[in-house]
Amino acid sequence: MPIKKYIVFALGVVFILGVFWLTGCGTTGEYTRGEEPVEELSDIDELLGLADKKPDEDESIAEDDVLKLLGVTEEGESAAPESKVEEEMPSLDEAVQQLETKRASLDSEEGGSMGQGSEQEERVAATQRAEEKSGTQPSERVTPSWQSASFSDRYKEALQTYQRRDYRTAIQKFEALLATNSKHSLSDNCQYWIGESYYGLANYQQAIVAFEKVFAFANSNKDDAAQLKLGLCYMRLNDRQKAKGEFQKLIDDYPTSEYVSIAKRYISQIN
Repeated sequence: MPIKKYIVFALGVVFILGVFWLTGCGTTGEYTRGEEPVEELSDIDELLGLADKKPDEDESIAEDDVLKLLGVTEEGESAAPESKVEEEMPSLDEAVQQLETKRASLDSEEGGSMGQGSEQEERVAATQRAEEKSGTQPSERVTPSWQSASFSDRYKEALQTYQRRDYRTAIQKFEALLATNSKHSLSDNCQYWIGESYYGLANYQQAIVAFEKVFAFANSNKDDAAQLKLGLCYMRLNDRQKAKGEFQKLIDDYPTSEYVSIAKRYISQIN
């Protein structure tokens, strides 16, 4: 009997140990099966460099890269490339018009700043009065009251006439001034604006003649502007090679002129 009890007791212990062993293996297996895929995915993420990145961060980074390639800033504005900037610049004709307007404004101020009481003005005024008395006015197309003013005042008024686009009257007034005194410091300006008036009338052949006369005045501040307009006249006449030569002459002879950049752009168009 005691032996049977010992046998039964031993079998019970073995049974209990077997149950514990089987339970432990099952738990270990589940743990292993649950952990191995996680470790494998982690390894793959590390290889791809994505272990520490969140899905939202990945998408934002990719979107930023695309926006950079498209040239779009963080504010959503397109960063314009150089070619786009050039396209948005004013056209050449508009740029020339802006410079001409600026030049006219400066010339008007220059004409107004020439003191009426200068000795030269007094001599001119005396000459004018003598001509009026003798009946040899320089031009009967302009009223005597306009001729009785000082040269600078008449120049300023003639320039205002040009700015009103009354080109024919402007030509008459500038020519009258030149006939009165071709040695005045504003005489070269008068000749230049005669050319501009003909240009405004689309009489480009006559404008060329007028602009070429500007170079006859010594130390003129209108030489570079007249040179540019010669090129523009030939462009209007569709003589592109002649125009190119005039633009190149501007670049060569007046390298510091404000018109050089415009001349270069016209040449690039011709080429």
